Amino acid sequence: MASVDRKEAARVLKTISTLLELHGENPHRVRALASAGRTVERLEGDLKELVQSGKVTEARGIGRGTAAVLAELVSGRKPEVLRELEAKTPPGVVELLSVAGLGPKRVRALWQDLGVTTPGELEYACLENRLVDLPGFGATSQNKVLEAVRFTLQARERYLLDVAWDTANEVGSLLGGRTGVGDALTVGEVRRACETVGVVELLVVTTDRATLGVALGEVLSELELEEPGVWAGKSATGVRCRVLAVDPQVAAAASLWHSAAERHLEMLQQRASGSGLRLGADGLWQGEERIEVGSEEELYERLGATWVPPELREGEDELERATAGLLSDLVRWEDIRGALHNHTTDSDGAATLAEMAAAAREMGWDYLGIADHSPAAYYANGLGGERLRDQWMRIDDWNREHPEIRLIKGLEADILPDGRLDVPLGCDEGLEYVVASVHSSFRLAEEAQTERILAAIRHPACRILGHPTGRLLLARPPYALDLERVLEECAERGIVVEINANAHRLDLSWRWARRALDLGVQLAINPDAHAVGGLGDVRWGVLLARKAGARRKDVVTTFGVGELAAAGLCS
Repeated sequence: MASVDRKEAARVLKTISTLLELHGENPHRVRALASAGRTVERLEGDLKELVQSGKVTEARGIGRGTAAVLAELVSGRKPEVLRELEAKTPPGVVELLSVAGLGPKRVRALWQDLGVTTPGELEYACLENRLVDLPGFGATSQNKVLEAVRFTLQARERYLLDVAWDTANEVGSLLGGRTGVGDALTVGEVRRACETVGVVELLVVTTDRATLGVALGEVLSELELEEPGVWAGKSATGVRCRVLAVDPQVAAAASLWHSAAERHLEMLQQRASGSGLRLGADGLWQGEERIEVGSEEELYERLGATWVPPELREGEDELERATAGLLSDLVRWEDIRGALHNHTTDSDGAATLAEMAAAAREMGWDYLGIADHSPAAYYANGLGGERLRDQWMRIDDWNREHPEIRLIKGLEADILPDGRLDVPLGCDEGLEYVVASVHSSFRLAEEAQTERILAAIRHPACRILGHPTGRLLLARPPYALDLERVLEECAERGIVVEINANAHRLDLSWRWARRALDLGVQLAINPDAHAVGGLGDVRWGVLLARKAGARRKDVVTTFGVGELAAAGLCS
């Protein structure tokens, strides 16, 4: 660490003060260091000389302890106290301090009481209403924190799929219909339904690039012309966007070119080359003549291939699978008949049983599985046996009065660290299904974590494995796990594996979902909804399932009630 000036020394003292407060250290010492930081910033004279001569202690508020820290700084060393504090503070917790409205005391409460260690985890905790009952917060405060943490997350390099998708639709809608501007098509990682997105890309079909440039200036901020016909800017919410202008005669080729991974394009180019053709973003060419192609489907046909849905254009075996007819019946949004992992105000949801049921009915679903948390999830107001039986009575009342939609009695049971399933005593027979999920002890060694989950899915009540890897996109990596062994066990025992459709999770990943399908595992696309609006998150799970190559028959939440009963998921 280089020798520092007054400004940098003041910053270090304030950082130490903040971290001490974060760890609940002596308030007097916290205040003293913060005050000393302000004093150092106003000192006159050379800081190094003042420290080495001992005159720095003559300044008000700078005692021997602070002088010792300054001595380390001016000699070019990082203070020992700062090294110790940084070593025991997760980097994500420090990042939480950058969220507007969160000081050290509030961050400490989030960290110690809720286990929140990153901004991404904080956003998810807000969506699960974890801050409502946390001392020092509440419903109004939670809304403000959610807004602030989302602002912080937007400054990162990648975006969750739902944010990117909504941005593409918003920008495309603002551009659409303007004079001189043709269709605005979503391309890039958004169209491929990648789990996270680096930049939102749109293709605008137009012959008037000047007019498009003017329109973009009204829609995007910080607009820059990267190269002729290519602009970069930011949406109203700060999401990075890239807009490409293309002529109508090359729209099909450009749409394909900008909606496929590099390896997929290489495979198509090899096919083109084998037929004496050349494929590029500017079209399909035979020598110097461009072949007229009106659609992506026609372009694939010209190359002797079957059209591949954009979600699958990753350069694996999708061309062969499309030719074999294995991609012709991918699951669709309209195939979904219900969902089996949803929460209500009985645990940590924001909507009542009746409100969630009514919302599912409005979506045209045939059923809704209620899977509130089990007792071990005390932070989520998990249900013990008495409260669970009370919920069953209300579900029975609803089902008698509303035959048009069936509520199913479920439970999201914690997988305890030793592999036991947290099902209240005596409630096994009354439950129609159990979603088994890990909510704690994420740092177990791979073997221990694997055995823990294997033990849980062997429990007779377990029917669904929830968010199997525990990841939170852009916030928390998957825990160490031999997922191959777990999926093999699920296949052997007929355990359904969840695609948690919440955009923060999308767990399983599409690659592991593909592997699950290869093993013969059935999937459940579940929103893990904690509010009425959360039910719509199923759309992200459908996209991920399609990316994995899942067909209707592979997804149990496309089943009707009778099919569910045959699969052992309801009575």
